[in-house]
Formats: sequence, C-alpha cells, structure tokens
Amino acid sequence: MSLVLQRAVTAGGVLCALLAGLLFLLGLPLVASARPGYATYATVTMLVYTVSCFGMAAVVAILGRDPLARYAAVMLAVIGGSGSPYTDPLSARPGLFVAARFGNFLLVAFVVWFLVIFPTSRPMPRWAALPFAAWAVATLAVILNSAIYPPGGDPPGILGLLIAAGFFGGVAAQVWRWRKSSDQVARAQTRWVLLGLVIAIIFTLIPAFALPGNGGLTGFVITSAAWLAVPASIAIAVTRYRLWDIDVVINRAVVYGAVTVILVAAYLAINLGANAVFAGRGQTLLSLAAAGLVAVAFQPLRLAVQQVVNRVMYGERDDPRAVLLRLGRAVDESMAGDGLLQRIANTLASALRLPYAAVALRAGEIFSAGTQPEEGGVLSLPLTHQGEAVGELRLAPRGARDPFSPADLELLRELAVHVAVAAQAVELAAELRRSREGLVNARAEERRRLRRDLHDGLGPQLVSLALKLEAERNRAGRDEELKGTLAELAGQTRTVIADVRRLVYALRPPALDELGLVDALGQAGQAVADGMQFEYARPEELPSLPAAVEVAAYRITQEALNNVVRHSGARHCRLALSVAGGGLRVEVSDDGSGIPAGAPAGIGLSSMRERAEELGGRLDVDTTEGGGTRLAAFLPCAMDG
Repeated sequence: MSLVLQRAVTAGGVLCALLAGLLFLLGLPLVASARPGYATYATVTMLVYTVSCFGMAAVVAILGRDPLARYAAVMLAVIGGSGSPYTDPLSARPGLFVAARFGNFLLVAFVVWFLVIFPTSRPMPRWAALPFAAWAVATLAVILNSAIYPPGGDPPGILGLLIAAGFFGGVAAQVWRWRKSSDQVARAQTRWVLLGLVIAIIFTLIPAFALPGNGGLTGFVITSAAWLAVPASIAIAVTRYRLWDIDVVINRAVVYGAVTVILVAAYLAINLGANAVFAGRGQTLLSLAAAGLVAVAFQPLRLAVQQVVNRVMYGERDDPRAVLLRLGRAVDESMAGDGLLQRIANTLASALRLPYAAVALRAGEIFSAGTQPEEGGVLSLPLTHQGEAVGELRLAPRGARDPFSPADLELLRELAVHVAVAAQAVELAAELRRSREGLVNARAEERRRLRRDLHDGLGPQLVSLALKLEAERNRAGRDEELKGTLAELAGQTRTVIADVRRLVYALRPPALDELGLVDALGQAGQAVADGMQFEYARPEELPSLPAAVEVAAYRITQEALNNVVRHSGARHCRLALSVAGGGLRVEVSDDGSGIPAGAPAGIGLSSMRERAEELGGRLDVDTTEGGGTRLAAFLPCAMDG
C-alpha cells in the first residue's frame, strides 16, 4: 500500500471515529427522551457501554501495531458511538439525518467487513470484496432513503434482511477461512471474536423480528447486553491468544471496566431501591451512604476481579498448589517415556497461559508446546537431579511488557525440581529401552550365526555320517548283529538330523535366508490364502535390515495372516510392506467380521505386540471402514543401503 493511500485510509478511520464520538455526544441526551419508561436505566447503560467501547478502541489504537488492530479500534469506536439508540432519534433532528444514518451504516459495514478480513487483514476468499461492495451499496441506499426508512421510524424489513445477509455472509467467509487456510492460533482467535459477534447478531435480530416495536425495555436490555459481547470477546482473543500483543493493558482495562460496571450498577440499584422504598425521603443521605459503600467495596472488589481476570489470562500462576497438582496428575497419567514430557510441557503452557513451554533433554530431544518466539527472550532453567544435569526447562514470557515476576520465577524453579525428576525417569527408561533393543538385536544376530553354523556345518556332517553308516550296514554281509547295530546308529543319526533341523528353524525361519524378507512374506501370504484373494504391496527395493527386525516382521505377519484365516471369515486380505520414518512398517488388513468391541486380547495378539515393543516399536489394531480389521506394526531400525 502506497504512503498516500495509507494516509487516506488513516484519515478515513479518524473521521469515522470522530463521527461516532459526535453522534454519541449529540445522541446521549436523546436516549432518555426516547425511552421515558426506563430513561435512567437506558442512559446509564448506554454511557457505560459506549465508554467501554471507546476505552477498548483507545487501547487498541495506541498499542496495536497491526493494520487490523487499528481497523478494530475504529470499529469499536463506531460500535460504541453509532448505535441505533443514538442514531434513530438523531435522524429525526433537522440537518442530522444523513450523518446519523451514515453512522448507523458504518456500524454494520465495519462489522461485516471485519468478518471478511479477520484475522489476516485480507479478504477470504479473495473475491469476497466484490459481493461486499454490492451489499454495502444496497444497504447504504436503503438506510439513506427516507421514503423506505423514515426519520425516527422503525427499520423496514428489507433493511433487516440486508443486515442479516451481510452478517451471514461474513460468518460464511470466516467458515471458509477456517476450513481452507487457518492455523491453530488463527482458529483460536477467530473462535473468540466470532463468538462475541454471533451473540450480538443473534440477539439484535431477535427483538427486531420477534418483538413489536423492537421489544421496548426487554428489547433494549437484550440488545445492549448482547453487544457488550463484542468488546468482551475481542478482549479475550487479545488476552488469551495474543491477537495484537496488548494483553497487559487489556488486563487492566478489563479489570477496571468490570469494577466500574459492577459499582455503577450497585450504586444505581441502591439508589433506585431506596427511592422506591422510602418514596424519595432522605435521598441525599441515602446517596451519600451508597457512595460510601461503593468506595469501601472498591478495593476488595478490584482484588477479586483481578484474580478472576488473571486466572483467565495467565492461568494458575497465582496458585502454585494448583499448578503442582496439575503437574502431578500429568505425571501420574503418563508412564515414563509414554508422552510424559510432552504432557508436562502442555500442562505448563496451559496452566500458566504461556505462549511456549519446552523440556529439552541433554541428549538433544525437545518436547515443546506452543510456538517459540522468534526474537528470543526464552527463560531457560536447568533441570538437575541428584547433582546431575538432565536438561533444561524453557519458557517464554507472555509478552515483552509482561516478563516473569519474582513470584513467577520462584514458582518456576519449584516446578523445575519436579520436572527434573520426570526428565531423569524418561532418560532412564529410554536408556533401558535402548539396552533391551541392543540385547534383542544381539540375540537375533547370534541366532543367525548359530543357524548358519548348524545348517552349513553340523547338518551336512550328520547327513554324511548317516550315509556312511547306511553304506557300512550294506557291506556288513551276514553279520546280523553288526547290521542291527549300524541300522540303529543310522536311525539315531537321522533323529539327530531332524532335531537339528527343528532347532535351525526355531532359531530363525529358513525362508528369510533362502528367499529374503520380501519374498518370504509373499510366500507366507500365499500359503494361507487358500480360497481367499490375496494382495501384496511390496517395495521395489528393501535395505539391509537387522536380523531381529526381519524375524519380528516375519513372525508378526505369519500370526496376523493366520488370524485372518482362522477368525475373520474374510474374502480379501492385503499385506503391505514399506520403509518409512526410520523403520519398517508391516500392515495386514482384511474385509472380514472385525474384532468385537470389548473383546480381550488373545495370546497371538499379545505375542505380536511384545515382539514389536521389545524392538522399541508399536502395534496398532483397529477396524477398517468396511468393517474388517487392520493390523499395523512399526519396527524402528538402523538400515544400511
């Protein structure tokens, strides 16, 4: 955007805000005269509402660096000063018709366009600007047409339909953005702001369409309360999801705004109640008493509201016991190594409302929640257990204007002690797992060596011995005793040969060495697929795998295929073998009856899971869309080639 255009847009925004302020000043005295039945309530409500909107607009305008923040500031000012309680009576005053109605149009147009461009400042979809422009022209034409919408009169039905169409179009744009391009943070921002706008829209349309004369006092109460949701929802989006990085000031604004609203409401309630009871007698004394009560209640009320707002914005940082309890529950619910440190990072970020929390182990592995700030400023606390450094606890403050306080640091150091214990447990569990995997691989390699020695060495020697004994028995002539002894020795030798063959097969399936893993799995599938359609998705090339991984993959596949044949009643079975993510993946699926809900795991399934887990892998079993079963085993390994 060129500098001239930027200045023009800024000037337009300032003019819109000034128009809203002027309409507020001119229209506030007319609020009471237009509502004689509830004049005081209407005037005070609109005053508090408009001041809240203007205050929020000023904060966003001063501290917001994003163009959308400045747009939101102007929008809040227009919402506060251009509402129908001001513009409707002003439109009947000489010379103010166009200004009042244009301010009313700006309120609706600003909100609808905000829905189209939030939170990136660009319309989504890109062509949304064209229907918005057409809608804006039609809406402005109806609002400024005194024949259709007379000065001081009720809005016509066509205007209500146009406003509803604009709002629903804006919501549709947000849904489009949500589905097509929003990330997690943008969706969190959108959720809060849309909630406030939808509440305001719905409860504005209800009195307009369902109640005669816009509902009188009831309609006014519903509409004014509903539109308070707009600044409130923007405040929550700012404070909880750092929409425009002004959360510290918003915190103070929300606290003092809420305290002001509560105290003003209490003061009015006391005065109006006392006036009704005592019929106006002693009004001055009662007013002084009410003012004194409000003054006394200010500080306790401020502390209570501050605590509530801090809990919403910053989580449980003011309640260390609650944080420790949540951390303890996270540790109890996760076994060491089973997502424990990730759960701890998530718990810290959630409980303390931090944008980034991470547990970094000395081995280099990092478990994080949130997004690490690009500008640095991350607090690193050492994790030490029994004098040994096990890693770091990394935490990002909520903002440059909201660093960690001494109380925060004290709490975080206490938390670091407990996190260090968990980090040490995870490291020990990982070390134990690596040792177990090393033992399993060493055992498998030793078995492969033994099988080769038995198959290539002892086996042939025994066969040769059996043949020589048979030959000697044939040459023994008529010596029956010698022939019987030689026959017995030959039979014993053949028995030993069979035992050696069974031992060789138990040590390692011969098909793995004779065919290789890929063809051995295909042969196993064809062997059990009698009367069933069998499909095999195999990789073009398989790198060299550790012996333990080959055996585990073969045994798991064998057991899974046998289960398909024995239990599923399937007509089609598919076996898929692939290499991905630093390991081997074996998947067996069928179109059979599936596993009944709540059925206990059998010996075969437990055995397959144990084979996968002893290598540090996992076994997943679930139901396919067609009702069959899908079994997937992932076996991590270091591959050569």
